[in-house]
This record gives sequence, structure tokens and C-alpha cells, in this order.
Amino acid sequence: MFPSRTVNALLMLSLLMTTRLAAADAQACVAQNNDGADRRANHQLLAAREAYRACVAEPGCPDVVLSECESALSELKTAIPTLLVSVLDEQQHDTVGATLKVDGRPVAVDGSPIEVDPGPHQLLAEAQGASAAMEVIGVENEANRRVALLLKGLHTASPLPDQELVSASEPARTQAVSKRPSSVPSFVLGGVGAIAAASFGYFAISGHSEFNQLEKCKPDCARSAVQEVRTKYLLADVSLGVSVVALATAGYLLFRTPREQSAVSGSVSVNVTAAPQAAGLSLRWVQ
Repeated sequence: MFPSRTVNALLMLSLLMTTRLAAADAQACVAQNNDGADRRANHQLLAAREAYRACVAEPGCPDVVLSECESALSELKTAIPTLLVSVLDEQQHDTVGATLKVDGRPVAVDGSPIEVDPGPHQLLAEAQGASAAMEVIGVENEANRRVALLLKGLHTASPLPDQELVSASEPARTQAVSKRPSSVPSFVLGGVGAIAAASFGYFAISGHSEFNQLEKCKPDCARSAVQEVRTKYLLADVSLGVSVVALATAGYLLFRTPREQSAVSGSVSVNVTAAPQAAGLSLRWVQ
């Protein structure tokens, strides 16, 4: 067993060492807090943040000083300026593989914010022998400021829209039939056919009705009445022909095969003529 005096001496020595360590931690904490305040006053916000972080990490930091460091760290989260830098070619396309330096320090070009101190900064971008430099000023409390560096003389291939991409192994005819022609001409001709069919029905029924009236006045019917019946029959015939041709053409345009879709293009013009004793129908395909 150790004598009681020896035990007391060991306890006093341990207490003294602990007190000295705590005092050293407190002094370091105070020094780091003061360093952070000085650097912040000189607009060195990144260095000030590191000082405040070291202050918070001290285990023996007094509560008053610890509270000041934590409050300063919270304010620096929004005070430190950040830049969003993009490197573009002359067509305003992103340049993959470009390098970027901020004040001579390499920085990744990955779209993430770049933290800087308030004040002027030099940006330098390079890619494929082309380079671009710019000076920007970081503003305190300004987050995600967008900066674009344009590399003059650099051209990069831009991809076509998805709908225009065609595999190189496909035959050339794939491009010709990739887009289906418009269905509007088919619908227009279908409408013409329907109107002509209605016209046929009207003139046929009307002419037949007047023909029955002529049966009652034979052989003393007026010549004008006979000519009117003939004209209506002629118009009925012409309307029927227009209806058949228009509907047949509309069906062909609507249901033609893909090969025919790429090979046939144009429009149909329909001319109808009618006279008291004659009528005609002509169709013309316009390329």
C-alpha cells in the first residue's frame, strides 16, 4: 500500500496537469477565435472559417468563446461567395474535358459551386489548345453566381435531336420513310367526296321529281322545263363522278404503303364543268 502522503501527492499532480491542459485548450480556443475575427475583418472568409472550426473542435473551450465561434460559423455559411463556372465553345456548347484554374489553383469543372473569398479572382480555362481568361469579383453573401468562359476557335460536334438520329447501319431509305406524310389531303378529299355525294343525291332526286311532272304534260311540255331536267341529271352524273374519284383518291392517300408514301407526293386538282347540254369532269395530279 502507498502511504497516504504519496497518494495525495499523486492526486495533486494529476489535478495540476489537468488544470494546465484545460488552460492550454482555453488559450488555444481564444486565439483561434481572435484569428477568425481578424481574418473575417480582412475579407478572408475561407481562412476565417477554418479558424472558427478549430475553435469549436477544442475540448476545453470556454462556453462563452465556443458560442461565439459557433455563431460566426453559422454566419459564414451564407457570407462566403460561390461561383458556378461553365466552359463553352463558340457554339455555346459545354466543353467536356476542359480544365479550370481559380487564382492558379486547379478546380474541377463538374457544375458544383466554387467557394471564393470576397474580392477579385482570376479564372483560366483550357481545352484542346484553346484558352480563355476572366477576372471576376466575389461579392459577400452572393451565392451561385453564373460565369461562362468562351473558348474561341474551339468547335465541338453537337448531337442531333433524338428524333433525327439514324443509325449508320440502317439503309438510306429509312430516312425517307421515317416521317409519315400529313393526313390533311386525305381528309380534304374525303370532305369533297362527301359533298359531291350529297350533291348527286339532291340533283338526282330533284331531276327525277321534275321528270315525273313532264310525264303529265307530254307532248306539250315547255322546252325550258325539259332542258332543266336534263341539266339536273347531268349535274347528278358529274357529282357522282367527283364523289367516286375524290373518295378513291382519299382512301389511296390514307392507306398507301410506306414505300408509296416516300415515292408519291403532290396534290389533286378537280375541275367540274356543267352546261345545259353538257357536263365534264377533269382530274390533274400536281407534283
